[in-house]
Amino acid sequence: MQKVKRKSDDNGLTEAKKKKVEFAKPEKDAERTAVTKKFEGKKPGKDFQKGETTGVNGTGKKFEGKSRKNFNKDGSKGVKKFNKPGNFKGKPNFSKDNKFTKGENGTEEKPKWSEMKKEKKQLRIVRRKAKATAEVFEISHKAKLLSAQIQRKVVKPEFKLASCKELHKLLKGQYKSIALTHDLSRVIQVLLKHGPEDVKNEISEELLDIMVQMVQSKYAQHAVKRILKYGTDFIRHEVIKKFYGHIVSLAAHTISAPVLDFAYGEFATKKEKIHMQQEFYGEIYKNTKDDKVKTLSDAYKGSPEMKAAILQSCKANVQRILDKNLHDGELLHSVLYDYIRECSPEDRVELVSTLSPLIVPLSNSLPGVNTACMCVWLGTNKDKKTILKVVKEHAVPLSKHKTGYRLLITIFDSVDDTVLVKKAIVSTLANNLQDIAKDHWGNMTLHWLVKPKDPTIFHPSFIKFLEEGAKSGTSKKDADIRIAELREAILPVLTKDMQENPQFWLSSKILMLLAVAVLSIESSQDILQALAKEICQAVWQVSVNGKDILAVEDAGIHMCLKKLAALDKDKSDCTLGEAICGHLNEETIKKWLPTNRGCFFLLKLIESNNEDVSKKITKKIKPHAGFLKQQTSEGAKLLLQKVQK
Repeated sequence: MQKVKRKSDDNGLTEAKKKKVEFAKPEKDAERTAVTKKFEGKKPGKDFQKGETTGVNGTGKKFEGKSRKNFNKDGSKGVKKFNKPGNFKGKPNFSKDNKFTKGENGTEEKPKWSEMKKEKKQLRIVRRKAKATAEVFEISHKAKLLSAQIQRKVVKPEFKLASCKELHKLLKGQYKSIALTHDLSRVIQVLLKHGPEDVKNEISEELLDIMVQMVQSKYAQHAVKRILKYGTDFIRHEVIKKFYGHIVSLAAHTISAPVLDFAYGEFATKKEKIHMQQEFYGEIYKNTKDDKVKTLSDAYKGSPEMKAAILQSCKANVQRILDKNLHDGELLHSVLYDYIRECSPEDRVELVSTLSPLIVPLSNSLPGVNTACMCVWLGTNKDKKTILKVVKEHAVPLSKHKTGYRLLITIFDSVDDTVLVKKAIVSTLANNLQDIAKDHWGNMTLHWLVKPKDPTIFHPSFIKFLEEGAKSGTSKKDADIRIAELREAILPVLTKDMQENPQFWLSSKILMLLAVAVLSIESSQDILQALAKEICQAVWQVSVNGKDILAVEDAGIHMCLKKLAALDKDKSDCTLGEAICGHLNEETIKKWLPTNRGCFFLLKLIESNNEDVSKKITKKIKPHAGFLKQQTSEGAKLLLQKVQK
């Protein structure tokens, strides 16, 4: 399509624009002419009145907003001239660390900071006196001085005891009024820590009535912790009873929640824990407790029509705490574990989705990690990916945690996406192998990857818990396939490290148990040679209770050596006995034969290996038969019989 050209004049303006320009031009010209005539004959910076200027370029424009500061005293516009930096006329020379004040004679002097501090301190005291009465101020001031003296490490016990009694006498009867203050609440903490038993009891009894207010106070909550920590059992349980009726509100309060959890986890009896949990089940349990109601299902066992209302109340209370991000308490975890087992499938799906990002803090307690395991079993693929993403950053700490390791084992046992599990968790564990292996719980985590459900390591109740959970879960992959896929990611790393660092893997019982598990699945001549060389060293010792003893004499290591020797029964070649026979020397034999356990280990090697290897070992021991006859241990007698056959 051909473009239509607009009609324009010689200057390239359209007719419409031309009209606008011609219309506006006369007005602008008239304005410019008027301004030019106004300033005609005047020189810039001299002949102008205040607020008038033509500008430097002579365009005649008027600059607005310019004040008197823009002009010199004679009215001319100019640039303000400054002296060199640091040489201002009529002013002292200031620098960063060198400030001066004028003395009496007019000379410049440095200020005396010590005097200034004293003045500030005096002013502070004056202000405090103005706020309080003279009597209260004197008591407060004396109490602080005494508490400061009590806390000094160089103070003698007699003086500390006398000061505590004097301080208690000064404040007795006034603890309620000062417990919530920011300064004197610290004085109470000092008495609760350093005071004698009778003083602690009197303070605690006086404060019991305001315990709920104290636990929610920014300052007084520390005094409640001190009462729980240093008080008698009677006082502790009295404090917990004062919390009854306020459990949910305290658990949802940012300040009081950690203190409540401290009381629940450390000092509450089993009965008190049940009573605290009951308040989450409904308003009916705020003022009355029922010893028969131990779980959420017991609350509506006698009246099934109440189930919906009780579950709804429990859900609201739990959600109230989760909304405050206070999800790291054992009390909440216990209620969650009860609720997730009893709620409807729809509520369970919603709860699992909510808890998936919080899976790591949930694993800090036993009921919490059980809840986390249920999230793994019942979660959708999306939930499981969220869980793995969160766990990836905390895999090493979780593997070494007394309850967190259970979450990792549950993931190994039930998540079908083994590629993602290996990438997110197993690879991280492999990169921190020795650090995890020497920890008791970390060792169990690695042991599950090598040999799952090993009854010598894992408790039957834990294995049963995992089996029941897997049945209710969404996993579809065959268990043997999952085990083999995860094992192939960790086993090569373990065997390589055992070959390169045999001393580390033979240094303790828990490490040797893992080594036994690895060698029961896969072994090679190189690994056995490396282990045998370390075992046969005459100087192989371990430290037990601060004393160095022969490693073969340690009960745990001796048991593991016998387990290693027992593995030779199912092998025709590449055995530990054959490797030890090659490295066993006279010095080591002389160290082992006087010990009962050393003799039993040699006997086990002879019994577990084939005839050729047994003869080689017997041949090395036979020259020491006379020495064995002199020994009275049971191991020496049995070994002598085996050698003399």
